[in-house]
Amino acid sequence: MTIAPDFFSPSAKLLTTVTNPNTNQPSVAFPLQTKAWLKMQDVVRSALAFPLTQQDFTNLYGDFADEAQVEAALTVLAAINETAQDYGDPTTLISEIAQFANANSAPDSIYGNAVWLAAQTQTAAEQIEALLSEGLADIADDPTPEQRLQDLTALLTGQGMITDQANGLKELIEAFEKKTTVFYQTLNTELNAPQNSLAAYLAQDDNIYNDAKKAVADEQSLINQLNGQIGELNKEYIGFTVAASVSPLFLLIPFFGIFLAVADATTFGVLASKVKQALDAANAQLSQDEKAEQQKAALVTQIQGFNSQAATVEADGKEFLDAISQLISGWAEFETHIQKRLDALTADDLKDWPAFLQKVNFQAALTGWQNIQQTAQTFFDTGFVNFKSATSAAELFATVDAD
Repeated sequence: MTIAPDFFSPSAKLLTTVTNPNTNQPSVAFPLQTKAWLKMQDVVRSALAFPLTQQDFTNLYGDFADEAQVEAALTVLAAINETAQDYGDPTTLISEIAQFANANSAPDSIYGNAVWLAAQTQTAAEQIEALLSEGLADIADDPTPEQRLQDLTALLTGQGMITDQANGLKELIEAFEKKTTVFYQTLNTELNAPQNSLAAYLAQDDNIYNDAKKAVADEQSLINQLNGQIGELNKEYIGFTVAASVSPLFLLIPFFGIFLAVADATTFGVLASKVKQALDAANAQLSQDEKAEQQKAALVTQIQGFNSQAATVEADGKEFLDAISQLISGWAEFETHIQKRLDALTADDLKDWPAFLQKVNFQAALTGWQNIQQTAQTFFDTGFVNFKSATSAAELFATVDAD
């Protein structure tokens, strides 16, 4: 037979290629390390920040003449909040990453499950590498080619061995895919469905958002600019952190009772300056308003910003689910290829064992499995947003020249 040079190598689908913005050179990454994954963490954080009781709503946004509209808004926001809880709160769960990684079974939250899955991937790749390294070395001592074929078959397909490891991990990823699919479908429905959704509520003539916008009509352009600049900066920063495989940091800037998540922007001087100017202008103008107007401005800013974030939930969900599917396909492909190549292998192919190992690029295969380990570890280290509270915008932009 023609022996495949990648006989023992992982499927290419178990990695994705990114261009490092610091070096402009291609590098490999864990497929789940996507813009969509990081963006969803901020969407969930925003969803969990909405008040869920009328008292909390009034404390944050002030009084509204139509209490029924407030109740209607709370009903919509409560549904979104409940779904967001299935994801988990990134502002608090990041402290439990090590605990999630060491759990014996997948944590309930999607956030925790992703951490756990990265750890399981790293472990499976380590075990496959060790099995290959030790097992193939042991097979070299077999007295006959027939014994080598028998032992190689056991190494690759026996219980707890290489394809068993691959299939076990594939099943864990499939369970994660089902959970994540339900999450995205539910959240997208609550955001965009024709009825009983945030979009449907905000499309009504009478709603608290429109009332608040009327109350702060003079500040609307300021709010638009602020949310637009923050959105632009955060988008660029998320793309950068994914490609550079660095841990993303967002500072939560207090803004009249709410918190705005702004990227750690020292790498983006021009964009950061624009955000600083927008924050300074909004704070200067709104600080002169009455408390009631400040509260309405907070509501408009928060709803508008959230809508901007959530506008791509459906597309982001598809992107992230595609990444999960790629992992599933990669593990299935590896398992299938091993079986096909093994079925076509004969004892004669194994007479010269060193020559066989050379033909299958044994060392390259080990390097491939090491890459899987390293990228899974990188996702574990850098794939989760750190939301840090800041006392003011000055802390974020200390290194940015406002001029």
